[in-house]
Amino acid sequence: MKQDIKELCKSLRLAYVADVYEQIPFETPEQYLYGLLQEEIRLREKARAIRLIKKAKFLDKKSLHDYEWTEQLRFPPHLTKEDLCSLQFIENRENVVLVGSPGTGKTHLEPLPK
Repeated sequence: MKQDIKELCKSLRLAYVADVYEQIPFETPEQYLYGLLQEEIRLREKARAIRLIKKAKFLDKKSLHDYEWTEQLRFPPHLTKEDLCSLQFIENRENVVLVGSPGTGKTHLEPLPK
């Protein structure tokens, strides 16, 4: 039966459903289907992000965690390093623009996973 499910998922191009369908908690059939499809979308988006990062061919992978914070970096009065690292600006629907000379690592920054 599991092999049949995998084949059906492959035919429908549901790349992740066959791997996660047993892990989805539910109380109703609708809740199960909704959770299953949400997980498919989440895993597709995660794979897409990984694929796009590979395609970008960044030389080095950097994150906010290991970024070299120097005195040359200046923040607006209302923003601190901790504010930037918390990613609260995303929930607040605010923009952050990184400005600086070439080679300072702006492009390579990526947020820490939650």
